Amino acid sequence: VAGAAGAGPTPPPPPPPSRQDPRLLARVVELAFAGRCVGEIDRQLHLEGFLTSTGTPWPRSNDGRVVVRALLRAGVAPLPGGDARVARYVKELQEKGYGRAARGG
Repeated sequence: VAGAAGAGPTPPPPPPPSRQDPRLLARVVELAFAGRCVGEIDRQLHLEGFLTSTGTPWPRSNDGRVVVRALLRAGVAPLPGGDARVARYVKELQEKGYGRAARGG
């Protein structure tokens, strides 16, 4: 989509606000800054008894999408940890406007 008067493509709109508990979001960022990859963060959230946005226990096994979204929203580059799905999620979400200025975690 072209922008006004040759300004180039219009960036995607900002992502919607998160439905996750702010404590969970803070823990995700903390774990990322400690060098944990997305899969490790998901497992740790389960071990620590966090709940999903719907109030159910954080699953033992997860695809990483929620963690990737949370990190990109916080401007932190997710570490895929060799998981091709996570790398694909990062790319897809960045194309949707998440994490425009992601910094290393």
